[in-house]
Amino acid sequence: MKRLAKGAIALMTVGSLIMASACGANSGSNNTSGNAAANPSNQAANQAELGKLDPANPTKVTFYSYSLAYPTMKAGMEQLIKEFNDTVGKEKGVIVEGVPDATFQQYKADISAGKEVDVVQHTFNLLDSSRLGLGFKAYEDVFPKAELDEHLKDISPNALELGKIDGKMYGLAFTFSTPIVFINGKLFEEAGLDPANPPKTWDEVKAASLQIKEKTGKDGFGLSPQNGWVTEGLILSNGGRVLSEDRKQAVFASKESVDAISMWKDLYMNGASAKGTDTEVSEQFMAGNLGMYVSSTSLYSGIKKASEAGGWKVYGGALPQFGDKESIPVNSGSVLAVRPDSPEKNAAVWEFIKFVTGDRGYTIITSQIGYLPLRTKLADDPNGLKDFVEQNPLYKINLEQLSRIQPVAIWPGESATEMVTAFTDAIVKSVSTDADVEQTLKQAQDQINGLMP
Repeated sequence: MKRLAKGAIALMTVGSLIMASACGANSGSNNTSGNAAANPSNQAANQAELGKLDPANPTKVTFYSYSLAYPTMKAGMEQLIKEFNDTVGKEKGVIVEGVPDATFQQYKADISAGKEVDVVQHTFNLLDSSRLGLGFKAYEDVFPKAELDEHLKDISPNALELGKIDGKMYGLAFTFSTPIVFINGKLFEEAGLDPANPPKTWDEVKAASLQIKEKTGKDGFGLSPQNGWVTEGLILSNGGRVLSEDRKQAVFASKESVDAISMWKDLYMNGASAKGTDTEVSEQFMAGNLGMYVSSTSLYSGIKKASEAGGWKVYGGALPQFGDKESIPVNSGSVLAVRPDSPEKNAAVWEFIKFVTGDRGYTIITSQIGYLPLRTKLADDPNGLKDFVEQNPLYKINLEQLSRIQPVAIWPGESATEMVTAFTDAIVKSVSTDADVEQTLKQAQDQINGLMP
């Protein structure tokens, strides 16, 4: 990040992508090339067979990745692919070709054009739409059960639930974070607050933000209403839900949800909260002009560089809670969704999946990109991430929150994009305008339920 503003814009663009809002992503429901998804049970026996790989004639795997499209993530993702190609890929007979896909449109266009699209770094919220319309397959249907079970046993059980639809894994959790409250230590100290003892409840966040504003003239808190994924954590933390457990109804207009969004509205309107888009709030924090900012650890490397350049220290806190209710974070980020079309491709894709979600893969992902290591034992492994976590203790917050994480909503059916838009628009209207929160959420809930499959 050679220029702060430019770097911040890049970082927040990534933030928008990984925060499960997937703005601008279409459901792909008009695509007709995904017929393989319609009846996977007929193919399960054949697809679960791993074909023979030949190092002399390597099988090519295409990997569509949004991380490859952004400067703050590109180098780490390129290292991940290169190390695979130079080691396991060379030995087994697999070569991975990375395809940058910043807007989640390239893989859809290439599938429509009949090109081979084997693995996609896919956001959570539109996964069901891609399953139905674009031919993505359940892991249980393409990889042998014994090998799958063996590989997954050291990954956090909570993480393994994130990409499941109707009991099957249509996406293996890959890169994600839980929400972190980034703290400007300098502004906290100038306001007479202790950055090493961050606010633990939303009432404390409000009090601290007002104190920062009064003492320093800077805004105390930042969370854009357009953020997407953190919104769901607020609702869950107050006892509400976004979707019913069976995913057949939107239920985010309950009293608990309305109270959570009303709290946020009060915080947003109290005169000490940053206004604007995710990009603008991020820029404000990186410039040293904001006391607290809620986002993903994928932004941590950029924030740390900005703080060092600005002469202040960054601290962190967990997602605040409502009173004595323990907070419930949701996940940002992505899964690996797959659509191999032959036994040989099954084998090639499986080798790549095992590497990038194995010990070496997650060591690179966390240390070079900033996401959570889903193989949590690496945080205590001297050959893994122990030194990195000790030098960057903010990641301990992320790991602790993983124990109580709940999945971000995977919106059902082919109208998922329209549902996400209606939900996000209702939150923005509820928080940032004088609209009645209960009425606004109820209208959006009714609209979404009218779109349910």
